[in-house]
Amino acid sequence: MSTSHLPFRDVPYLPLKLDIDRRPDGTIYLKNGQPLKPYPPHLLAPLVKWAEEAPDRIWLAERVPEDPQSEGWREVTYAEGLERVRRLAQGFIDAGAGQDAPVMILSKNAIDHALVMYAAMWAGSPVVPVTPAYALLSNDFARLKYIDQLTQPKFIYVEDGAEYQRGLDGMGVGNRLVLYSRHEPKGCDSVNIGRFAKEPTPAVDAAYAALTPETVAKYMLTSGSTGEPKAVINLHGMVAANAKMIRSVWDEEKLEAITGGPQVMCNFLPWSHTYGAHSILHNMLDWGGTLYLDQGAPTPARLPEMIRNLKEIPTTQHTTVPAAWAALATELERDEALAETFFKRIVCMAYGGAAMGQDIYERIQAVAVRVTGERISLSAGYGATETSPTASNVHWPNDVMGLIGLPLPGNTFKLVPNAGKLELRVKGVNVTPGYYRNPAQTAAAFDEEGYYRLGDAVRFVDSDHPEKGLAFDGRTAEEFKLASGTWVSAGTVRVQAVAATGGALSDAVVCGLNRDEICLLGFLNEAWCQRLVGKPLPLAELAHHPKVIAAVKEGLLAHNAAHPKASARIARILLQETPPQADAGEITEKGYMNQGRTLDLRKDQVERLYSESPSSDVILINC
Repeated sequence: MSTSHLPFRDVPYLPLKLDIDRRPDGTIYLKNGQPLKPYPPHLLAPLVKWAEEAPDRIWLAERVPEDPQSEGWREVTYAEGLERVRRLAQGFIDAGAGQDAPVMILSKNAIDHALVMYAAMWAGSPVVPVTPAYALLSNDFARLKYIDQLTQPKFIYVEDGAEYQRGLDGMGVGNRLVLYSRHEPKGCDSVNIGRFAKEPTPAVDAAYAALTPETVAKYMLTSGSTGEPKAVINLHGMVAANAKMIRSVWDEEKLEAITGGPQVMCNFLPWSHTYGAHSILHNMLDWGGTLYLDQGAPTPARLPEMIRNLKEIPTTQHTTVPAAWAALATELERDEALAETFFKRIVCMAYGGAAMGQDIYERIQAVAVRVTGERISLSAGYGATETSPTASNVHWPNDVMGLIGLPLPGNTFKLVPNAGKLELRVKGVNVTPGYYRNPAQTAAAFDEEGYYRLGDAVRFVDSDHPEKGLAFDGRTAEEFKLASGTWVSAGTVRVQAVAATGGALSDAVVCGLNRDEICLLGFLNEAWCQRLVGKPLPLAELAHHPKVIAAVKEGLLAHNAAHPKASARIARILLQETPPQADAGEITEKGYMNQGRTLDLRKDQVERLYSESPSSDVILINC
């Protein structure tokens, strides 16, 4: 049932303004007509501001780390957070912090993680957040070693010394200082952060005063599509400006009046990735809001915790990735108490990082209408690690999935005609100056006008009405030609195919470069498939189960009926017996498939797909 005729809950965006400059060669420049609001010179200024203006307001909250199943939350106010950050900053200063002394962080999202990170930046040390998978799941620690060699951290922080012991040993600590919150690591020079913290001296104030927009705040790591991760230089001014870019399209006074107070979020997105670290953690600090740290996730093992938290915390905004929205949609449909809490205060929902199917939106909206009688706008953001991260978003009431919106105040989009599409490039205050210790890749990343090449194509939703926004039109690096010369947009095919299976697939990798037809490597939604077969079977068995095969085939047949052209029609699929491997780079820190890396690592699977005499586990579609 369509809900499009029903009104939206009030979303206090400022009026949409768009400046367009069309050049004779077909290049189009887009700017937001709203001004960029003044932004602080560095990432520590908001913490000082809110500690002064709202000292007793909760900044961060988490379940008790030692007993996560316990009731209640461990909370840190803005005043407490500032005091602890200053004490830790003194510890870093005493130990030789500075721009040449980075701090590597190996930790899941946690209050101590945030305090150490902001304290290190206060003391002038760049932070290197590393996805825990590189230390916890890897067998050879190759990526962890590479990052260590590239960034050469002077300090290493681990949330739990025992948990990260293998990673520390595999990387090789040497004579560097390891900081920890729980369980002292063995075989290295280590100190608990409680002992590391010191009474602040005037040196702490001097370090704060020395921070500028050009000070390096972080080296944020890319996923490394086919090679090793790159360290993206994130300056204080980049990230500080990006938070204000997002706020520059809101009527903030009206927003606070609608929500009845400061913003509240409950979120699991990892701080080792720019989305979680900046769009969630730092943006909430800039807002002066409260962030509840969710240790749940859209996986069978962690989904109950995610639902537990969202059932308890009435948030004002909820931003997450499509996989989480898909899981949440199912839970909202079946759990009335969750739906009541989730939609109680929320003003805006959003997703980013990948495309989301319209079907997921419609399911969520149907619940919202049932509970509230009105629709809740579901926005989308777009950007990259190099844009810290949000370059554009949908800043108007929205019910169309697949949009990336329009540029935010403070940057300019450049749309360049390329192979029949518009390649997207961006320049602005939020864009990185380049990659750490990699001048060649830095030079290649920017065009002759200094615009960063995002590697994506976009299109206007309505060419006659550009103010309706841009839509993602495929990743240029992932687009390929079949042997016939037909172009395939891998990103589009992936989203459509996965959606068509109704939940059986969690993701897929699109194959077909220089081949006659499109085939897929399919990754199963383990929990969904287990419910389908009625047994908790492992992936290796689910991939061969008749009910699972039938569900996948039925969905892809429907996809082919809707998309009969060679550019989208799927000929075969091979269901994978093993999930994508994070430590090998097959998935990003956010949990998305890394198309190029996966194809490279699973070459043998691809060859089986295209064999003239395919094995029995290759599912033939339309046969």
